[in-house]
Amino acid sequence: MSGGDTARDTAPGGDTAPGSGPGGEPALVHANTANECRLNVRSGPHLSATALTTLTCDNYTTCSNAGGVDPCGPYEVGGTYSCVGTDGTQVTDDRWAPVAYRAPDAAYVAVACAALREL
Repeated sequence: MSGGDTARDTAPGGDTAPGSGPGGEPALVHANTANECRLNVRSGPHLSATALTTLTCDNYTTCSNAGGVDPCGPYEVGGTYSCVGTDGTQVTDDRWAPVAYRAPDAAYVAVACAALREL
């Protein structure tokens, strides 16, 4: 998800409680194979924000929010992005999930491109 590029990540998943894993543990966000195991963590909720790191299918970060109706929600509305969803179809969205990365600085991942690790 650099510059105006298409995101290379996946759609949300997991049957956890909102923003958390089973037992109230924080949800862990990672990339999915549908997007070549790449999910960018950005400094703001838009594609022009600096890419801080790229998560893979094997490394994770934690959702900052753990109390909305949606996993990692409530989300922030920001810039529009597109990626391949877990069902293999193209997804366009503008929702971004705040994540814990180099706290206290803000960091975000594209919600429709992220997958959750169930603990």
